[in-house]
Amino acid sequence: MKSTIVWRMALVAWLAAFLLAAAPLGAAEKAKYQRFKWEPKNYVPFDATTTVTVACPDPSAVRWLEAHFAEWFGKHAPKVVAGDTGATGASLHDGDEAYAASVDASGVKIAAHTLAGTRWASYTLRQLAIAKRGSVKTEGRLLPKLTTTDRPHLAFRAVHLCCFPETRIQQIERAIRLAALLKFNYAIIEPWGMYRSEKHPWWCWSNAYLTKDEVKRLVAIGKDIGITLIPQINCYGHATSARGCTIKHTVLDMHPEYEPLFEPAQLMASNSSRNWDGWSWCLSNPETQRVLRELIAEIHENFGNPPFFHIGCDEAFGAQTCPECVKYPKDELLLKHIAGISKFINARGARAMMWHDMLLDASDPRWKGFIKFGSKETAAIIDRLPKDIVICDWQYWKQTKGADGKTWPTMTYFKEKGFPVAGCPFTNDTVMKSIGDHIERIGGFGFIATTWHHLRGKDWERMYKYGAYAAWGSPVSHDVTFQRSLRLVGNDMKVTDYLDTGYLNNQVPPGWWADNN
Repeated sequence: MKSTIVWRMALVAWLAAFLLAAAPLGAAEKAKYQRFKWEPKNYVPFDATTTVTVACPDPSAVRWLEAHFAEWFGKHAPKVVAGDTGATGASLHDGDEAYAASVDASGVKIAAHTLAGTRWASYTLRQLAIAKRGSVKTEGRLLPKLTTTDRPHLAFRAVHLCCFPETRIQQIERAIRLAALLKFNYAIIEPWGMYRSEKHPWWCWSNAYLTKDEVKRLVAIGKDIGITLIPQINCYGHATSARGCTIKHTVLDMHPEYEPLFEPAQLMASNSSRNWDGWSWCLSNPETQRVLRELIAEIHENFGNPPFFHIGCDEAFGAQTCPECVKYPKDELLLKHIAGISKFINARGARAMMWHDMLLDASDPRWKGFIKFGSKETAAIIDRLPKDIVICDWQYWKQTKGADGKTWPTMTYFKEKGFPVAGCPFTNDTVMKSIGDHIERIGGFGFIATTWHHLRGKDWERMYKYGAYAAWGSPVSHDVTFQRSLRLVGNDMKVTDYLDTGYLNNQVPPGWWADNN
């Protein structure tokens, strides 16, 4: 009893020394709170002789940690015990994801409000743990002495993943697991013709791997490791479910009988010599709404009815060309379409998310350098759209200030219009932190690291490494290499295939030796 009281007093004293009183975080307070102090040359055992004490009001936190330590460390897993939950209530900052941790010769201590905070603390420790030396096989691990207090500055932190026919399902699973390890808490899954619908089996390529069972498996993995999967369907442009540069069409190439659902003969605004047939859904056809709603309902249910559903709506070029669509004003047709789908998603207990470009006029000098597509007609719907739609402002470029000198003016514009707005960079890693900080500064919704067809090689590393830093607000890997983090999730998957290692499937392009020898 006496030792328990002493330990509790020590933990409370430790928390008081390293954690600030609950209050909104300004720049100075955040700098004080997000602290990481470690001794990289001073390691202590982290093995079956170690006790990890978890102070968390949620009893599932201890159970979760016990199960995952056993999974990660096997017979050398540390012992996990519950600590004094009263120590967390007044000492930690507000926020379900806040945590504090310390490591020294006496053991490991974690304090968190929730299971989520406990997870993030454990991921930090796992990234830093290394195998003991002096043996052929691992006989326990070591951790550097450290103290840390941490919490994210953005509540919504997502990666956007595209499932192409060329993307292995193992690659998608690794990307989901790695995102969670780097403390992203959402993953938007865009199936480019790779979702096998039971309601509309014609809406996919023949080798589609995102079956109902496979989706549910990935969703269950995500729930366990702390990342919610959000489905996406392109409900306006990108109706081909294929990249425009290929002129492939998931539906019309295999099932031409469904031609009435898609717009014919669209000219790409930036290249008038290119004619893209079927690039957009036909908005005047009532069957388009019916099919899309049925697909949305099916996919949303299979993804476990998450709180969001992404409807795409980028790069439609504002070109409705069929004989029926041209009878209507473009803005009225588009508004009815998006608002109707948003209302349908609301009825399912979720909120719509959409890309931003159709909501801005690309000819407006205010947006020069921040937008490539969008017209006066499509931008005209902005004040009539439901204000609960999350606007996902994707920025492929490195420009940060507009003509008036304001930072990320499009994001501020949507926020001032009353929309929740997320900042969404691509491979432009030098501005990711700027985007994350700007979203926090304006009280925005969150951050989405978009990967598109670049989920490979150094681009993958940059998007995840700098994106995680921007979304969380402080480094989430603490000098741990991307390679090590990727290997940890591969170990969790128990990968055995050469293609499922590293950040490139092959060291040498397939067929290269045959063609060059």
